[in-house]
Amino acid sequence: MDRSIPVRFREEYKGELKRIFDQRINLFCYIAISAFFVEVVLASFWFRRLLSAKDLPGIAGGTILAVGILFSGKLAKRTLFLHKVRGFLFSVFIVSIAILAAAAHPDVIASLGITLILIGMFASVLLLPWNVLETAALGVYTLVCFIGVYEMSDAYVNYEIFGINITLLITATLICMVVKKSEEIMRQKDFVLKEEIEEKNRIMVDELELANKIHSGLMPKSVKTDLVDIAVDYKPMLYMGGDYAKFHFADKDRLVFMIADITGHGVSAALLVNRLHTEIEEILRMKMSPGDMLKRLESFIKADFGKMSIFLSAFGGMLDFKSRKLAYSNFGHPPQILFRKENNRIIYMESQTFLMGIGMDESNVYQMTLDFEKGDKIFLFTDGILEAKDPSGEMFGSKRLEEFVRQNGVLEVMDFNEKLMSALHEFQKGVQCDDIFLLSIQIK
Repeated sequence: MDRSIPVRFREEYKGELKRIFDQRINLFCYIAISAFFVEVVLASFWFRRLLSAKDLPGIAGGTILAVGILFSGKLAKRTLFLHKVRGFLFSVFIVSIAILAAAAHPDVIASLGITLILIGMFASVLLLPWNVLETAALGVYTLVCFIGVYEMSDAYVNYEIFGINITLLITATLICMVVKKSEEIMRQKDFVLKEEIEEKNRIMVDELELANKIHSGLMPKSVKTDLVDIAVDYKPMLYMGGDYAKFHFADKDRLVFMIADITGHGVSAALLVNRLHTEIEEILRMKMSPGDMLKRLESFIKADFGKMSIFLSAFGGMLDFKSRKLAYSNFGHPPQILFRKENNRIIYMESQTFLMGIGMDESNVYQMTLDFEKGDKIFLFTDGILEAKDPSGEMFGSKRLEEFVRQNGVLEVMDFNEKLMSALHEFQKGVQCDDIFLLSIQIK
């Protein structure tokens, strides 16, 4: 094995060579077998004068040899050496075709000279991944075969032409050696480059999977309490994404929750989410109202990400079970849904201001309040649901979501989430275009 192949890749490189030998030998054995049968048919029905009894042993022997080489592939699977033995037999077979043609009809060698032998040599040498020494050995074998054909031919008696052809054959062998050396160098470089890329990809995938586990650990889990059932479903477009949600019991009578969506996808958005997570946890511990929470978060976005053109939509809310009031604030987030159990009514909690991070210098605190009753549900989601696309490019949209909520809003939130995620998967035909976050709260 060439030392230019790193030790850690040498077994894989041997496997690559075995694959090339196996595929090419099998292909050309099939071609050769087919060619023999075509030759027999043509010679028997159209060119009978070219086929005589002395041709039959060569035809039969060549066919048997091709079939034997073809089926020996199962025995050669284990080692590169056995594949090269098959390759050598294949080369013998190819060169032998030229020998048999010349030996059976001496006038062929006189009229075609070295052409048949050169064709056989080029086919046997250039079609398989031989190294330089192996190419030289095949060239010597071909040279010996040519001399043998000369000795068997009564018609070929011109020593000057014979000498020229010997020179041509040696020159062709040297050219083949140079070509195979260059080919071997390029093949090894390409193989090492491919393996290094795949190795880096494997490392990257492992790191992404680890990062995904860490990132997923930041997301809340579905819970059931005496006051609420909360169902959470998160499906990033890639390994991880820019959607985020959090809920927290400020005390026994108040549930605070938040959902946010950072512009962008993938690792960069996930890194920003990781940074936001710490800040949001700190904000939630301050027991602020939703309007003050999002105003504090907006100040953080401007201070830390103001020069990065990072934008964030966010919705924050608080359920006060004692007063039966829902307070909420919406910064550029899609209208979230309050579903009234009593009359299946949908109330949209619309956006009250711009996205966070666009640079608006305002001191206003945005907050509104709604009443709620037992059995009501709150459906929080990111725009990945609304912007889900079918194969024709049509979006799922707010109308489809509203219709889905009207038909399924009475379901338990766990069942509701499962059914909606399934409907989105079917709508998109499995091709997801954005991160999807769905957080549903059922008030008991």
